[in-house]
Amino acid sequence: MHVNDLVVAGFGPSGIALAAAVEDHDDAHPQQPPLTAAYLERAADSAWQPYQVLPGTDIQHHFLRDLATPRDAASRFGFVPFLQQSGRFYEFTLLGGYVSRLEWSAYVQWAAEQVRRRPAYHREVVSVEPVTDADGVVRTARVVSRDPRDGSRFEDLGRNVVIATGHRPYLPEVFREAAGERVFHASEFLLRATALPAPPEDRPVRWAVIGAGQTAGEIVLHLHGSDPRSEVHSLVRHAGFRMYELGHFSNEVYFPKETEYVYGLEREAREQVLAQARATNYSAVDPDVSTALYAASYQDRLTGAHRLTMHRRTEVTGVDVRPDGVVLETAEVFTGAKQRLEVDAVVLCTGYTEPRLPEPLAPFASLLACEDDGLPVVTRGHRAVTTDACEVGIYLDGVTEWRHGIASAASFSQMAVKADAVHRDLRGQLARRRAAAAVPAAAPAAV
Repeated sequence: MHVNDLVVAGFGPSGIALAAAVEDHDDAHPQQPPLTAAYLERAADSAWQPYQVLPGTDIQHHFLRDLATPRDAASRFGFVPFLQQSGRFYEFTLLGGYVSRLEWSAYVQWAAEQVRRRPAYHREVVSVEPVTDADGVVRTARVVSRDPRDGSRFEDLGRNVVIATGHRPYLPEVFREAAGERVFHASEFLLRATALPAPPEDRPVRWAVIGAGQTAGEIVLHLHGSDPRSEVHSLVRHAGFRMYELGHFSNEVYFPKETEYVYGLEREAREQVLAQARATNYSAVDPDVSTALYAASYQDRLTGAHRLTMHRRTEVTGVDVRPDGVVLETAEVFTGAKQRLEVDAVVLCTGYTEPRLPEPLAPFASLLACEDDGLPVVTRGHRAVTTDACEVGIYLDGVTEWRHGIASAASFSQMAVKADAVHRDLRGQLARRRAAAAVPAAAPAAV
């Protein structure tokens, strides 16, 4: 069975950025044998956040912080080449501001299509297993994947494995047993919303949106504006929607130099730095959304429409899913005052969590070096440090925010730079292994 130089689990933005780095290098060095790679993606395509692309929404980063430009401005995978090929370059330059989510999602899909080594879609990686040679050393990994549609299984072998499957949708404990067609995470919003059963007696659809981040704000505005009869309840745990920390200096946490700084700190200091940086990207909204939310709330009070209700300092204490709707038991955070809210659906804009160790890597756990708290030891190049018995490169791409800082996770700001770090490291690892294999064994000593 063919052994790939690289097997990548996940072909979303992180996986695409890495593939772009690989192919740009191969294009620039035609005299060298190209790196062999297999890209596996559980979805049907590489669409970016397909169920959250709402009309009128945009991205929160500059479009030049794309999948390739910060690494190589001449790359064929950048956003500018996408605009040129689409025939919209000059029209785009008249817009100003940020790129719409619709166009950015189209760009990500376009970039995926430029990769010559075609990814295998409908391939969810379930296990990464060590393959031990006769001398007891692990030099190859067996990557087992399955087709979510029919359960069929596949295997790919690799000298290096990159886990680029991203963060997992977070469901607070109170909602976990209720999750389904009426209670769902925002990552499924458009899919679930279109399939929601119609309310009885042709009454308005009643929505509850849980959370106070950008996604929550955008969904509240979408639900309130798309159906003039709908009733929207926004539930947040504090005084209301807050804005991102937009200071120029504080947003330099998304610069590569910040990653170098954070990586050099001890664990406690890294946690403090991350806590300070959270306001730049989590549990807040941008100025446009904040203004639009306040205007919609004000207009609702002015007209007495009672279609948009802001439940501030409110937490959900109980969830009861019924055939015709959902009953939420709530409590005021500080006074404890209880209320009961009946809705047709609940959208959980509750963010994502970063796995301590991605589940498919469980078979490799005994071969990974770990810190005192059980987290893997990770190099600056995002490679998990392994024992002497393992030569396989295991890379954690986009799941080491706790080690590399806030820009190393879901943000696009360093997507290309992060891919470059992984790519350079694994090329170096491959070169060292090939050099070692080329050294002839020492001749036996003369007697």
